[in-house]
Amino acid sequence: MLHSESVKRITRHPLFMLAVVIVAFLVAFVSVLSEPRVQQMSSDPFFIFQVIPVPYWIGISVIVGTLFFMIPHLKENRFRVLFVSSSIALITCFRMVFPIVFTSVPAYEPDAANYMTIVNSWVTHGINFGIPGYQHNFPMCFLVAFAFVKLGVPLDTFFRVAPFFIYALDIIFLYLIVEEVMPENKKKSAIPVLAGFLFSFSSLGYWVTVHYCPDLFGSLMYFLCLYLGVRFAKAGEWSVKSLLPVLVGLLVLILSHHLSTLYLTITFFGLSFSIWFFKPTQFKHGAISLFILAIFTSTFWFAYGELVYPSFFNIYGYFSGYKSATQVSAAAGLLNNLAFVIYPVFILVLFAIEFLKILQIQNPLLLFKNVREKLREIRIRESGNTLLVFSVGFIFVFVLFVIGLGVPVLMSSRILEVLCIGLYPIASQTLIKLADGNSSRKKKALIFVIVLLVVLTSIYRYYTLIQRGVILA
Repeated sequence: MLHSESVKRITRHPLFMLAVVIVAFLVAFVSVLSEPRVQQMSSDPFFIFQVIPVPYWIGISVIVGTLFFMIPHLKENRFRVLFVSSSIALITCFRMVFPIVFTSVPAYEPDAANYMTIVNSWVTHGINFGIPGYQHNFPMCFLVAFAFVKLGVPLDTFFRVAPFFIYALDIIFLYLIVEEVMPENKKKSAIPVLAGFLFSFSSLGYWVTVHYCPDLFGSLMYFLCLYLGVRFAKAGEWSVKSLLPVLVGLLVLILSHHLSTLYLTITFFGLSFSIWFFKPTQFKHGAISLFILAIFTSTFWFAYGELVYPSFFNIYGYFSGYKSATQVSAAAGLLNNLAFVIYPVFILVLFAIEFLKILQIQNPLLLFKNVREKLREIRIRESGNTLLVFSVGFIFVFVLFVIGLGVPVLMSSRILEVLCIGLYPIASQTLIKLADGNSSRKKKALIFVIVLLVVLTSIYRYYTLIQRGVILA
């Protein structure tokens, strides 16, 4: 009896869990590193299973299991720090295969060759914004790459490794965003760290983000600016000290990536509307603050765009040169389509379970009955539920997603990834309850198996998406 209690204490200690995560990560990393180098992408639909060894899948599964086992202990600060670190380890394992096994970055993503040529030319001959092939709407991405290469980081290494620092920062900023919108009485909740975990195995990223690129740098700036914007709106203080970081961040975002700028602008407008509707005391002047930030961003973005890349604002061009979501889906095949929908459906189900409880609706079919009365009641009852306010704030992103299904250049899958950011906090509440220490072992085992299957199918979808993107490019 004493022996079993000692074992239980040891296995529940954060240092033991840290050791398990480190060992599992090394198993996954070394197994991929030991694989023969690949020089060219294959069109074989099962190519992914040929380059990813079995120990990799075992290492990933152990990390997911350890993270799941930690959920009931996340009220303790030491476990929350470990959980965030382990989520970063998971996203690193998730996306490290192609950067390791391929001999060069363009071998697994040809678009990188153009980016690398531009940066190399700048390093050799000096910065030249008129160089052929330079995508002038993304100067910040190239300037950052140029700075690191000038400091001595090899070009190929930077394009392989930089994404992992961006992934880690994405998780940290998402944690800070959710922490910022948490109700005051739930400040030491597990929800912010769970949100980072749910994001860590997202399969919705655009395929070029497997290497350093404007899309990836833009996503980092989206998270940073969303955090700065939410923090500014919450403080409600209009001073140079509080406003300057937000404005600088927004200007850098505008110079980083056009679509990320669009997504943030729509997010700010949506959050402004949601705060105006619910009037939470935690964001007393938040509606006007975020509305002004949205106006500032869109104004400078349009001014910059008209000067530098006016073709982006030509609506007739939106329907040419890109495949629609329907065309992409038809070309993908049944297995890839199934792998694609599993992750967003998983997040949506977790969100819907808690969302319907918040709305006090037992039957989802009655959701749209007496809408005006329900909205008035919810507005009064849930005015202090800042997580709900945050999620509802992504309603305009949902509208953009629907539009994106018919406007290919808007990248509907990337909009869906942004939409999930609004769903993570409430989805995390559901996952906490399902994985609670008081739940039965059978129930927790079932939930773990579901989470693990979602993670594994997300990995499959992510790498087959890159493979298909390269073959079809």
